[in-house]
Amino acid sequence: MILLWGASLSRVRPALRALKQGKSLEQVMLWGAFTGLAMSRVFTAPPIVAWLDATTGTEVATLMRHLTGLLSATCLLAYVEAITRHGRSSWARWIWPTAAVVMAVLIAMFAARGGRIYWVEGAHAPFPTAPTGRVYLLVFDFWLMTCLAAAGSMFGRYVRGAPPLLRLGLVLSTLGMVAGVINRAHVMTVNLVTLLDPDTTLREIPVFGQMTLLLCIVGITLGTSIPAWRTGVAKLRDRAALRELAPLWNALTAQYPDLTLPMDVDLRARVVRRVLEIRDGMLNLTSISEAPSSEDPAKVARWVADALRAARTGRPPGVPSGRIPGPDFAGDMEKETQWLRQVATKFTQVDGRAVASPVS
Repeated sequence: MILLWGASLSRVRPALRALKQGKSLEQVMLWGAFTGLAMSRVFTAPPIVAWLDATTGTEVATLMRHLTGLLSATCLLAYVEAITRHGRSSWARWIWPTAAVVMAVLIAMFAARGGRIYWVEGAHAPFPTAPTGRVYLLVFDFWLMTCLAAAGSMFGRYVRGAPPLLRLGLVLSTLGMVAGVINRAHVMTVNLVTLLDPDTTLREIPVFGQMTLLLCIVGITLGTSIPAWRTGVAKLRDRAALRELAPLWNALTAQYPDLTLPMDVDLRARVVRRVLEIRDGMLNLTSISEAPSSEDPAKVARWVADALRAARTGRPPGVPSGRIPGPDFAGDMEKETQWLRQVATKFTQVDGRAVASPVS
């Protein structure tokens, strides 16, 4: 429960952002998969099951567990189908209608039996599963296995060509889905054999069912979290870059407010924009003082501090030299960002002690 709700809550913001920006709904589907699975486990908690069944006089907790489980599996299939589509037409035109039909059939069978699934006719508490209840479970297990098997096969096809870290995520997700198929195949086999031979001694193996369910949940959760983990690490790196560049950027944009671009962009684009704005600010400073020939971050930081001090005291600008200090990064934004972070760090150290005369 902790694992599933943690995965669900961690995907709320990406899902809301995707909805707000009108982007594709992969993140919404992934959030739905974990939230549906977490809800299905809520409806297995004995106190909740006992309260719901006693309050309604039906097996509504079991129905809710099955419906949320099917919703979770359908969302997972839709998510995997969307991220592995690569230009082919969407399968959503049959995934969701089929899921709706399956859920409608389960609800109809539940209603036709007077709100019962497992209970035998005339019983007021759970007894050995009634034959019609086993048919209900066959419908449920069929769609659940279809979703897991299809999603697993889609993921499995991309394992070999994926980068190492993503490959690990695909392998874990695929193994989790295989465990889920085995879990339901185990239950489905017992139900089918019992329908054909009511006197069979074949029974479910509780430990086997619990272990395969756990492997399914852990595999899918960890596997699909690896891309999110990579995204999270990238966001932390970008936030650190924005934080370290802030003093230098603030000083330059305070002197040249027209540098800032009023654009609503994502975190990565903000870093790129900030780098460009700092470089434009440095270009403006070359009209106050000639840029240093040195590429040393400490010397460049002192030049920026001194040139800003001169600009604030009213020194009239000349003609920008057009040469911005720093190495030739050949368009490598990552290297340029790292170098400017060093300049910004040194700038915070020398800004308060900057002398009035610029450094040539």
